[in-house]
Amino acid sequence: MHLYDPLHPAVLKLIAGTIGTGARYGLPVSVCGEMAGDPLYTELLLGMGLRNFSMHPGNILEIKQQVLRADLGELAPKVQRILKMDEPARIREAVERLVG
Repeated sequence: MHLYDPLHPAVLKLIAGTIGTGARYGLPVSVCGEMAGDPLYTELLLGMGLRNFSMHPGNILEIKQQVLRADLGELAPKVQRILKMDEPARIREAVERLVG
């Protein structure tokens, strides 16, 4: 995992910044691949403002269920607190609590 850590603070800030810039300019932003199809990251990405996910078809049902159950108004402030963290271990714990 040392070469692929989607919960590294720099990665999260890059993703959040891209989503925010897309929203400001009315441009759709999509995350595709492993992160988009992993249920651990669904609520985190939703809280950042992501609305377009692309993933392996086998992951769609589980992710769709999470999206439908999510309370976006509640997620956004929690995710903003996570984005201010700078330790990957603390970030992972906070993200796991989002899903729990």
